[in-house]
Amino acid sequence: MKLMKWLLAAALLTAANGAARADPKLVEIASFGEHPALNQVAEGFKARMGELGYVEGKDVTYGFQHANFDRSLVPQILQQVEAKHPALILAITTGLNQAAVRGITDKSIPVVFGAVVDPVVAGIVPDWQHGSAWSTGASMLPDFDASLDYLKKVLPGVKKVGTLFNPGEDNDTSNMELIHQAAAKAGIEIVGVPVDNPNDLPQRVQTFAGQVDAIFLIQSNVVQTSVPVVAQVAQRIKLPLFNSVYAPDLKDQLAGFHAISYRKNGEHAADIADRILKGEKPADIAPYVPKGEDFDAYISPKGLAAVGLTVPEALKDSPWLLK
Repeated sequence: MKLMKWLLAAALLTAANGAARADPKLVEIASFGEHPALNQVAEGFKARMGELGYVEGKDVTYGFQHANFDRSLVPQILQQVEAKHPALILAITTGLNQAAVRGITDKSIPVVFGAVVDPVVAGIVPDWQHGSAWSTGASMLPDFDASLDYLKKVLPGVKKVGTLFNPGEDNDTSNMELIHQAAAKAGIEIVGVPVDNPNDLPQRVQTFAGQVDAIFLIQSNVVQTSVPVVAQVAQRIKLPLFNSVYAPDLKDQLAGFHAISYRKNGEHAADIADRILKGEKPADIAPYVPKGEDFDAYISPKGLAAVGLTVPEALKDSPWLLK
């Protein structure tokens, strides 16, 4: 009897030690490319995971792959990620997640998306109430009602707003539909100019000269990777440029920002990842829809001055002002 008790105790101790020495969970992060905004998704994700109790190196480890904004490299990146058999994948951008739906064959690996505007239109999830059998995440659905209301405060009397979009991106298509809907309610006309190659941006921005009162950039990969180029042309043609992505290094070149926080998007993705890692099924987790606190508003006095404008009197003491 004593021998049996000793063997049982030894077995329990061995099991406990084995559990204590369990390998950390591998979370692979796959992104379309390295860009300050997209990197914020990954950084916010990891920071929030830490807050949730996942100690890096002990409870979780991270891998990172990106396609350098080259679509032809996406399948290769996804194959490399899948080959590592991670506990979970954080996939960043709409196009990369769409490729993951088709390209990742091991459907036992859950995929959490980030930096996706409309996962339903993109075919990543079936509806806004459920994830798919293996994927869900945090959307970046814009609030263009709030964005255009912001523009009307900064530029009283604004009537026409130009924007650039890639007609080949589902992300851009969703953005354009939503901004047109919001503009109709706001009494503003949207002038959309298509662009699918960053090299064409200077010429396309030039077409706004004399046609619009301001330019507002949507969350478009082809545009957001080349905002400094857009800013140079916008200043030359004396049009105030506003962005839906906050870029501190461009705060003196742009007139302002009404921007969703990419870092908060990563944090919300981590909350969902935590639920999945604890046993919930992706299909039972609704995609996260941004709330008011997920957006930030800024005004750049220097950016306005660069195109001959000033901050409206009503906003002289606004907390939106950048220094």
